[in-house]
Amino acid sequence: MSHEASYSFDHCYTTRYTFTSTGRRKIVKVVDFTYTGTRQIVTIGFGDLRSDGSVDDEANSNNGDIRKVLSTVIQILLDFASINKDAEIFFTGSTPERTRLYIRILKSYYPLFNRQFNINVLVNRGSDYIEQPFRPDAPGQIEAFFIKRIV
Repeated sequence: MSHEASYSFDHCYTTRYTFTSTGRRKIVKVVDFTYTGTRQIVTIGFGDLRSDGSVDDEANSNNGDIRKVLSTVIQILLDFASINKDAEIFFTGSTPERTRLYIRILKSYYPLFNRQFNINVLVNRGSDYIEQPFRPDAPGQIEAFFIKRIV
């Protein structure tokens, strides 16, 4: 997907990027990175910029440009990871559907991503969560993802 066309983006603050989706209408998108204080784990948040400056991470814009939007988010992730080489980026979908979308993307583009990132997942095993390497063919209910740029 990172070979797909992407939007240009702005690196507004140390941990915030913005770009404008220009599908059916113009929608400002925000990608925020937040350090958790644990290890070098950084969460990534993504969504539509609201008029009050907050970010709606559950918006389903249906703007007709999902591939270009996701490609842009991947380019932003690559940019952030190249600047913050020790960061381990954690993400999960804001809904189960979004988590499944991320799983499909990782499975489809695994050969490309695997060359650039170490990818681990949190898998639900009953009442426990286990962190393990991502494998496209692995069974289990994936709940979240950890990616770290291979230096």
